Amino acid sequence: MQKLIQGKGSLLLINTQAIPAGTKKIFLIAGEHFYNRYSLDFLKDFEVVTFRKNGPNLNGDEWLEVLETYRACKAEVIIAIGGGSVIDIGKSILFSYAAHLLQPPFFIAVPTTAGSGSEATQFAVIYFENKKQSWSREELLPKVVILDPELTYSLSPYQSAVSGMDVLAQAIESWWSLASDDASRLFASAAIQLWMQYFSDAVSNPAEEVREKMQMAAHQAGKAINITRTTGPHALSYYLTAIHQVPHGQAVSLFLPLFFLYNQPQQELCSLLKVKTEMEAKEYIQSAMKKAGLAITLEELGIRRDNVINELLDSVNTERFGNNPRPFDKAALIELITKYL
Repeated sequence: MQKLIQGKGSLLLINTQAIPAGTKKIFLIAGEHFYNRYSLDFLKDFEVVTFRKNGPNLNGDEWLEVLETYRACKAEVIIAIGGGSVIDIGKSILFSYAAHLLQPPFFIAVPTTAGSGSEATQFAVIYFENKKQSWSREELLPKVVILDPELTYSLSPYQSAVSGMDVLAQAIESWWSLASDDASRLFASAAIQLWMQYFSDAVSNPAEEVREKMQMAAHQAGKAINITRTTGPHALSYYLTAIHQVPHGQAVSLFLPLFFLYNQPQQELCSLLKVKTEMEAKEYIQSAMKKAGLAITLEELGIRRDNVINELLDSVNTERFGNNPRPFDKAALIELITKYL
C-alpha cells in the first residue's frame, strides 16, 4: 500500500511522516534545478549523499553510474525529487535489487512536474542506444509519495504544457485500453475532468490551486496507467523522443488526437470531453495544444513527414501497441499521419 502525503509545504513533513524511524543515511536523487533552487535543510537530521540527474531521459550509462554510487554509499532510504526521469532513476536501483532477489531500498518519490505520474506506477523507462525499454515490477512502486504543489510553481509555460498533455494522453489511453477496468476508468475520468478544468490556466495563469489540481490530475492518470499501461499514441511517440529529441509530452500529444479517428468509435470518451464526435475530440485536443504553444504537426517540429513516416512506424514495438483497441495497421496510420500531421 502506497502512502500519499499531499498539500502545500508537505515536503517539510518528510522527516516525521515519510522517512522510516532509525534511518541515518539518505540517497537523494534530483536535477540541477532543484539543487540550485532549494536548501537541503529539510534533511538536516540525516547524512545525505546526492546524485544529480543530467539530460531529459535515463540511459544505460547513467543507470550504471547511479547504481554504483548508491551501492557505495549504503543508504537506507532513496528519495527522488524531480520529473519522471528522476523518479525512474530511483526505480532503476530498485529494479536491480528486485531482479537479483534482494530486498529493495525504501523509496520515496516527490514529483516536481505535473505530467508523468511516475510516482504512482510500477514502471520505469530507460533508453539503451536510443531504444526505449520498459521495466515493470511491483517492487518499483514507491512506498511513499509526496505531492507538494510548491515544487511545481517554477514550471515554465512550456514545461506546464508538455507535462499537462502527458496527463491527458495517459488518462485517455488508459480509458480506451483493452486492459481497462472499473478502477482504471475511475482514475482516468478524474484525471480528464481535472485536466479540462485546469490545464489552460496551468499554462497561462498558474495560480496555487491550479498547480495543486494539475499535480493531482497527473497522479490520478498515473494510477490509471499503472493498471492498464499505455497504447498507440505512446507507442508512436518514442521514436520522436529518442531520435529527434522531442519532449515526451509534446511527442505523445502529437499522435493522441489521431487515435480518436483510428480507434473509432469512442462515444463515452467524447461525452467525457464534452464533444459529439471523434473528429470534434481531435479538434478539441489540437486546439488546446495550439493555445498552449505546442506543435500539432511534424512540420512545426522541424521534421519532414515524408522523410520519417516509414522509419517512425517501423520503429513501433507492436507488443506495446497490444493494449490499443485497434490492432497495429501501418497502412491506416500512414493515411492518417499523411492527412493530418
